[in-house]
Amino acid sequence: METRHIKDGDDATLERQPIPTRSSGLGKRLDPVLKSWMDNVIIPALVREYLAEIEKRNRLATSGNSEVTCDKDGKEP
Repeated sequence: METRHIKDGDDATLERQPIPTRSSGLGKRLDPVLKSWMDNVIIPALVREYLAEIEKRNRLATSGNSEVTCDKDGKEP
């Protein structure tokens, strides 16, 4: 949404104007079969992957085991 100030005499108002969609397909809807497949296959897989990554980070943070890093000349700290 974009806003536009309108001044009429001594009064000023703020009016919201919808932003027009471009011809890039932003206003088009997904095919119902494709949406169903995404809802039932793709999105659950992405959520599982995300949760596994978060769990992995939490295990590393709580275990105290950190990866060994090297400085720029290759020597370990």
